[in-house]
Amino acid sequence: MNEIRERINRVGLQILTASRNEIYMSMRYFDIALSALDYELNLSTKTIGTDGFKILFNPSWLTSAYKEWPQDINRVYVHMLMHNIFRHMTGRMERDERLWNLSCDISAESLVDRFDAVCVKRVVSDEREAWYYRIGQETKVLNAQSIYRWMMNHPLSPRELMAAERIFTLDDHSFWQGQEDTPEGKQRQQENDNKWKDISEKMKTNLSTFSKSMGEKAGDLLLQMEISLHETYDYRKFLRKFAVVNEEIKLDLDSFDYIFYTYGLNTYGNVPLVEPLEYKESEKIQELAIIVDTSESCGDEILKRFFHETFQILHSMDSFFKNMNLHIVQCDSKVQMDMKIQNEEELKECMKHLVIRGRGGTNFKAGISYVEKLVQDGEFRNLKGVLYFTDGYGEFPAKKPGFDTAFIFVKEDYTDIKVPAWAMKVILEPDDILTWSE
Repeated sequence: MNEIRERINRVGLQILTASRNEIYMSMRYFDIALSALDYELNLSTKTIGTDGFKILFNPSWLTSAYKEWPQDINRVYVHMLMHNIFRHMTGRMERDERLWNLSCDISAESLVDRFDAVCVKRVVSDEREAWYYRIGQETKVLNAQSIYRWMMNHPLSPRELMAAERIFTLDDHSFWQGQEDTPEGKQRQQENDNKWKDISEKMKTNLSTFSKSMGEKAGDLLLQMEISLHETYDYRKFLRKFAVVNEEIKLDLDSFDYIFYTYGLNTYGNVPLVEPLEYKESEKIQELAIIVDTSESCGDEILKRFFHETFQILHSMDSFFKNMNLHIVQCDSKVQMDMKIQNEEELKECMKHLVIRGRGGTNFKAGISYVEKLVQDGEFRNLKGVLYFTDGYGEFPAKKPGFDTAFIFVKEDYTDIKVPAWAMKVILEPDDILTWSE
């Protein structure tokens, strides 16, 4: 029995090795990715799949598919490489599993269908082209995140969902789940994610420099890598860059010894030996200016949700000292409104009665100059920085202001937005903004 299994396994390894070599000869920009996966026989799957470390295959399916059409093995091999390069298995988060799986498959196949390599090239069916056209009407780039967002905005009927799965599903995604259920699994998943992040960055560099001529044959691969693989940010953590250390009236229980306190109560009745300190050093935001680009190019829905997300963060994470100095400035080509907030109650009122003003052109200089004037007039005493929420289409000031400035971009079709050397740049996907809860 073991001898039969070993023979079957050997045949499977030979097929996958031959496929890998053929892909390498035609698509050498995959060299790093191709060498990152081992092979393993696995009878829990009916077809083939990957967990980021290995390609796991059912030998019966593999040999049958290879006999029928060897090129199909190349297709599914490159399809699985796409899942790993774009780290689809760690990108699901709280998304619907079935829709995310389908979004990843459509994204992977949209790239493979555009590759100009004989080993994977085939005529794209009318059904596939219809799906690409339908989604592409509202989505500039067919990456998994954008496709998933489109599906959430355009719910598919059960019949449409099954039809799309029949057209685009090639591999088994069951190996994606369950890896993070234990501490060891979480560590392994993080290692997997870090490994493919490094591979993806190296591939992107090679495609845009040394292997540029090869990259021209890679269809939209480089473009989608630039869009999908940019660094994402935890907006809450980013806000902490603008915090300062100061004392506030608050019991400092960390500096308080319970042993002496309890001993005094037990020994002398109601007389504690040590009183808790009334002041505590805290790291919070004391002063901050937030400028929001309310020009016509910024959509109303994203602007409203950005405001709400910002307000919720400031409120929920106890970001500000009790006496705060927050200015939320709405600005298009000129300053339209300045909402000054000094305490939590004013923050709540601002959230309830938010009105967006502007819809003209874009001028970053106007917003920055306004904050500089507030500093000169003594409105800010220790301003740590400015957050400027924008779509990126405008003229930046030539010189660095007297405070740190972070330009926050929400881009569905991210490209390398240029900001001045003195500015910080934060790229958020619409999902990062639109997942707030009221």
